[in-house]
Amino acid sequence: MGETKLNPAQKLAVEHVDGPMLVLAGAGSGKTGVITRRIARLVKLGHRPETILAVSFTNKAAAEMAERMHPLIGAEATKRLWLSTFHSFGVRFLHEENRHLGYDGRFVIFDQGDATGLVRELVRELGGDRNLDLQSIVGRISLWKNAFVMPDQVKPSDFEYDAVAREIYPKYQAALQNMHAVDFDDLVVAPVRVLQQNERVRQKWRDRFRFLLIDEFQDTNKSQLELIRLLANEQHNVVVVGDDDQSIYGWRGAEVGNILDFERLFPGTKVVKLELNYRSRSPILDVANSAIAQSRGRRHGKVLRSVKGDGAKVRVVALGDSGEEAKFVCREIRELAKGGEAAPGGRPFPYKDIAVLYRSNQTAKILEEELRLGGVPYRVFGGTQFFDRKEVKDIVAYLRVVDNPRDELSLRRILDVPPRGVGEGSLAKVEALRTLKGLSLERALREASFGDELPERGRRGLQQLFKAIDAARRALDEKPAADPAGPVKKSIVATTERLLADTGFTTMLSEDATVQGQRRRENVSFLMRSLTRFEESQRGISLGQFLTRLMLRAEQEEEDAKNVVTLSSLHSAKGLEFDVVFLVGCVEGQMPHSRTTDPKLNEVAPTDVEEERRLFYVGVTRARELLYLTRPERRTMRGKVVPRIPSRFLEGFPDHAWETYTSSGEKPMGADELADFASQILARLRG
Repeated sequence: MGETKLNPAQKLAVEHVDGPMLVLAGAGSGKTGVITRRIARLVKLGHRPETILAVSFTNKAAAEMAERMHPLIGAEATKRLWLSTFHSFGVRFLHEENRHLGYDGRFVIFDQGDATGLVRELVRELGGDRNLDLQSIVGRISLWKNAFVMPDQVKPSDFEYDAVAREIYPKYQAALQNMHAVDFDDLVVAPVRVLQQNERVRQKWRDRFRFLLIDEFQDTNKSQLELIRLLANEQHNVVVVGDDDQSIYGWRGAEVGNILDFERLFPGTKVVKLELNYRSRSPILDVANSAIAQSRGRRHGKVLRSVKGDGAKVRVVALGDSGEEAKFVCREIRELAKGGEAAPGGRPFPYKDIAVLYRSNQTAKILEEELRLGGVPYRVFGGTQFFDRKEVKDIVAYLRVVDNPRDELSLRRILDVPPRGVGEGSLAKVEALRTLKGLSLERALREASFGDELPERGRRGLQQLFKAIDAARRALDEKPAADPAGPVKKSIVATTERLLADTGFTTMLSEDATVQGQRRRENVSFLMRSLTRFEESQRGISLGQFLTRLMLRAEQEEEDAKNVVTLSSLHSAKGLEFDVVFLVGCVEGQMPHSRTTDPKLNEVAPTDVEEERRLFYVGVTRARELLYLTRPERRTMRGKVVPRIPSRFLEGFPDHAWETYTSSGEKPMGADELADFASQILARLRG
């Protein structure tokens, strides 16, 4: 959407001032422009920027919003706005109201990996040799938290995972409290509880904000909705923007009912529908509209109309099996990239403008193999996030121990990284000493490093570790105002580099001569460059604030994608768009997923078939110019060939919008493609 001209529906949304409003923003309808223009208009009407809270779901979306605000209201006014995610708002709230948590003002944030690690420790303490899916336990605890179900309110269940999660939940909460930690769910749930229980605090925050704007409202869960209701002032100046047809996160607690029932929750709501699509060609939208109109669930009726007009028909392709499907996708991508027969009008499409989307991440394996063989460069989007890589989490754990001696989870993580002779046996002895004397884990380890309980190597290793940690803590101390000769606060980055050297972490990395070792060193170098940029932009920040910001912006720390094809699950592709999209695996059992159609597989918070239809709709609407819908006709199971049923979502398309498509067959690589392929192989061999 251009920044100068609004269509009539957008104009209505932008010019609304007081009272609740629901903006139903279809895919590609320019909703970010509507939000930013609305904020700009409120500021120009004389409303102070600091009285406006705009909430999005990702740091990337919040950053994009801030970037768009600069030319509209200026950098200074933009800084005064509350442009935030739910989680970063929760951090600011809890830092200001931390006394209501019972903490001393400092707390550590546990991400998904940390939460899983803590659950792993607690499951071990339960004993037994059960090989449990820890994510399933963490997921149950998360759903209970966001539904405001306290540990003592969870109902008994005969299902194993429910029973284990019910037993772990109170221990998990106690461990968080003991370590002065909060998990990501607490960043919303804890502020809600404070606001519910304290009228003075509630009125203070209601008085602070005159206008609330919530993006992607269809993705909110119960706790996020409650936070919005508690922050809303007497005028109910709440504007939410979203699309119930794109509600695809029910499995993690999102409530599509929040957007469907908004008018009941906020009486007097004005409803505006944004149905002009600025992204996709008409055939793509006609297929999308047809698919979502067949939904049997409740929805706000809307029909997307293309501003760009007509284009190539949607290509529906049947292939023999998954292997042939992958070969077809690879072949077509090569043709599109060089502007061959597959490309409409002979226009070449760069790799970076092409995506392959799938319902299950397992599908990516066969696609990756075929793309490698075909010399097509690619990236897997939404796979292992940068901050989930082991060496990166190890470094963050070191910093968290320096900042917070109570963070026992991080301390356990770094104890034997690099190996320093403190294995499970040594740790068991330390735990016994700790229990006997009632010590914290750090205190017990320090005592054990000078006692007789551990082998000499373990004692020396612990002494080296704590000497390095103490040096880092001293380096980061502020210079006392009354003592100019006191210690000067060192750069966080410089202190981190010294800490990693003193603990042997740097040496451990440098001695790993494998390809994986080279990648780990590159990841650490990327991390240090990222930390340097961040510290330079946030001068005077404390280590605790630094780590908090780091945790909340982790999703942004992906290296920039070059000219490569994107492979992505449908859930990860939300918010992305490409000129060409291949939506693969359009068969029953994959789309919709068998979990939603087989009652024996439904366990906790399952998505239903209508959410699967919405997921298909999201995939279709990622395409700007050209869309492929592919399906394998058979698969081999236990030596038998089994036919596959086409997805129910392929039914009912208007005839003018799609065509049965057949590739012109395998073609040899051209000279340029061969040169490209050879350079990729050489790059991989060099590692």
